[in-house]
Amino acid sequence: MDKVLNYSILLGIFASIAMIFFLLIYIVKKPSIFDKLIASDLLAMPLMCLIVLVSMYYKTFSYISLILIIAIICLVGTVVTARFLAKKEVFSDDTK
Repeated sequence: MDKVLNYSILLGIFASIAMIFFLLIYIVKKPSIFDKLIASDLLAMPLMCLIVLVSMYYKTFSYISLILIIAIICLVGTVVTARFLAKKEVFSDDTK
């Protein structure tokens, strides 16, 4: 049973790497900034899956905090980029 689990984890690692590779190609080829924003936001999911699978393969919990950091950075980056594209400013001056 342990052999089947290791093979399925390795298959998931290779699938995550392939998805990351295809998303990077998508980011480079698409001219629209909105497509690049969606693809870069989507890039976080296979990266987090890859980290979970590597953590399962090595039977350690050391990498789990890295997933939370990546999720927070991705959320903040997406919100800031979407706000900039919508209003052309990141921070608004509410003192007027």
